[in-house]
Amino acid sequence: MSDIIVAQAYEHLRAKRYDQALALVRRGLEKDTNNLKLLDAYTQIAMQAGKHDIALFALEQAGRSMPWNARIHMLRGEIELRRDRFAASEAHFRKAFEIDPVNPSHGRCVCIAMYRDDRADEAIAFARHLFATRPPDDELLALYASLCDLTGDLDEMIRILKEELRRKPSDLTCLQGLLIPLARVHGMDPREVFNQHLRVSNVLSSMIEDKREPHANVPDPDRPLRVAYCSQDFRNRSAGHFIEPIIQHHDKSNFHVTLYHNIISEDELTARLRSHAQVYRPVNKLDDKQMVEQIKKDAIDILVDLSGHTGSGRIVPFVVKPAPIQYTYMGYPNTTGMPQIDYRVVDWFTDPAGSEHLATENLVRMDGSFLCYTPPHHAGPVKPAPQRDNNFITFGSFNTLTKVSRHVVDVWAKILHAVPDSRLLLKALAFSSPGTRERFTKHLESLGITRDRITLLAETKGKAEHLDTYSRIDIALDPWPYNGTTTTVEAMYMGVPVITIAGNSHVSRVGVSLLNNLGTAELIAKDEADYIDIAVRLAADQPKRLALRDNLRTMVERSVLCDHVGFTRRLEAHYRQSWRQWCEKKKADPSL
Repeated sequence: MSDIIVAQAYEHLRAKRYDQALALVRRGLEKDTNNLKLLDAYTQIAMQAGKHDIALFALEQAGRSMPWNARIHMLRGEIELRRDRFAASEAHFRKAFEIDPVNPSHGRCVCIAMYRDDRADEAIAFARHLFATRPPDDELLALYASLCDLTGDLDEMIRILKEELRRKPSDLTCLQGLLIPLARVHGMDPREVFNQHLRVSNVLSSMIEDKREPHANVPDPDRPLRVAYCSQDFRNRSAGHFIEPIIQHHDKSNFHVTLYHNIISEDELTARLRSHAQVYRPVNKLDDKQMVEQIKKDAIDILVDLSGHTGSGRIVPFVVKPAPIQYTYMGYPNTTGMPQIDYRVVDWFTDPAGSEHLATENLVRMDGSFLCYTPPHHAGPVKPAPQRDNNFITFGSFNTLTKVSRHVVDVWAKILHAVPDSRLLLKALAFSSPGTRERFTKHLESLGITRDRITLLAETKGKAEHLDTYSRIDIALDPWPYNGTTTTVEAMYMGVPVITIAGNSHVSRVGVSLLNNLGTAELIAKDEADYIDIAVRLAADQPKRLALRDNLRTMVERSVLCDHVGFTRRLEAHYRQSWRQWCEKKKADPSL
């Protein structure tokens, strides 16, 4: 009987008839107070309806008669976590763990509650303990790796992923999880990172049964094209802001635009993107096969991946090539390694002639920059350089801490030694961890930089406050081999010049592209010695720094990065050219 009640309640839930769903389950609970299936459904429905108190009341009643039921404590912990009551949440998760330590989800949830309670060090220590003492668990591995990433421990993240691969050499989660960390390792050969992408591609291809049929798309070279973009970030994230001007300015008479959103959340940017596109489809509830069928049903001509092997991206459907032409663009700074993806959008600065050996895709090199930037509407005015009031230079970087290796810090310390009384201000999510802050500070102290010259900031409350923090630095330092992107453009938009090093792969040449396109190519160093020299000279050249402070925002606004219409037309021209080439091939080979 409970199965029928739950099924009917979830029908109400899908229609957002929350009161009817809750009433139906409540009547069942009145007859069977301790029915866990009904309790579970009641809790989940109440949470989606935002009625946490009534769910807690039902669970408290059940808990009195079943105090040693782990599931009840897990449900109570989940509700408290939703309400940001982290101590109460952790207490219930720990009780569930005490009752049933074998269930891996109980220990994982303890870690999550501690991390949400700003106790990252305790969370990672507990995760490390679980990882070392419990049977292998893919979700725990993913959680532990994520915590390592969030606390800036790149070495440990790589170590555990490689250790797991020794046990399971073809584990896709671990293979994909290594892609970005390896690209951030100082001295890593880009060819090794490329080979890792090939390994991932081979595993993906072996997992998917490719029953590819001829594409039914009409091979007319001049007809309007159906273009679809696939991302988890059609929201207020960096990738969303870079794609918005393209979606907005597509020539809708020649390009019908569909957005496939592997949704995590929606916000005001999602709403704007929906208004710019002809079709918006959340696909997070579709499995890979269903998503492939949806793409075919939508008769997509050109399918564009914006996520690559990151986060909640949906790269698997691309393996069976549901659209005749497939691109990867912007959201992932490397090749996909997948022969099923035809093109990758880059530029001549990030991927100069001779870079083809590091990509499986055909490189589409945009004139100018491969990026199209929307200046943030919440940015306040550029403020005066802090050196005027401080009487010292403040260097800074707001990049993810796993981009900032010990070697990078060693070079930054040399800059601080060469510029008397200078300071270093770093901002990263990882600095919410006291242990990370102390570890980082002690390393700088070992290099002769005293604590009074170091400021480490965690995340700010909102985007406006984040952008305003740039007013506290005079010169931004780009890390390598994995450059910043959004942080570099943001810094310059807020009047802060950025210094970068020209590397030997896309991830280490994004700074080269941005600075060339923004008109500050003189701040691109050829090597580390030159990087130090440019930083020291710019710190000493107050007239130049102040001129850049006054002019950088205008330079950004007038640059090719903000030529939204021109960029979109150039991209559309590439789409059209690739489509015409496919039409010719299709006529010669109908099996395509």
